[in-house]
Amino acid sequence: MQTLDASLIASLSAARDTGIAPAWFVSIIAKDRDTGAAQRVGLWSGDEDITLNVPMPGGLTESRVYIGGCNLDVSGIQYVADLTDNAVTVTMSQIAPAAQEIVRGLDVRMAYVEIHATTWTGGALTSAPQLQWIGIVDTGPISTPAAGSEGGISLSVRSEIMVQLQAVNPAKSSDSHQRRRLSTDRFCEYGGVIGSRDVQWYQT
Repeated sequence: MQTLDASLIASLSAARDTGIAPAWFVSIIAKDRDTGAAQRVGLWSGDEDITLNVPMPGGLTESRVYIGGCNLDVSGIQYVADLTDNAVTVTMSQIAPAAQEIVRGLDVRMAYVEIHATTWTGGALTSAPQLQWIGIVDTGPISTPAAGSEGGISLSVRSEIMVQLQAVNPAKSSDSHQRRRLSTDRFCEYGGVIGSRDVQWYQT
């Protein structure tokens, strides 16, 4: 169960009368294409770079730097009570240097993503950003616009839990596979031919 900051709850409750101005914070851990080392990059929907404390999934807080001016937006967050796999979309400007670094300098395939959010109240953040979503990057197309049009970068972030639940195990239950685990394992020795045999159990 998620417990939000009281100030954020009050802001959301008053949204019908006063409106709502969301502030998004996206933290991505991807691999450097040259070294393979994991690197964290933080973006947020504001215009200036900012450093603040955000809650981590384990309950502790961590100070992180978020880069602004990327035209960042997040859409599609849904909270459901079943195992529906709803992807979240993270969009950003394709000309922002930080966005270019993420998709071209880093390998974002299966990159770990944390999404935090709060709101604006009177020109200031209502509360510390609250953790909203944890997932991994599924796709990340770059839209190159025609002359006079707008392009962008759109990352599809799927729930990490749903990705693991839907993962296909490529291992086969074969005799050779069992013997790689333990050379004396003969459990599947006749697995390849038993399906073609037609033997009544009560006959000798």
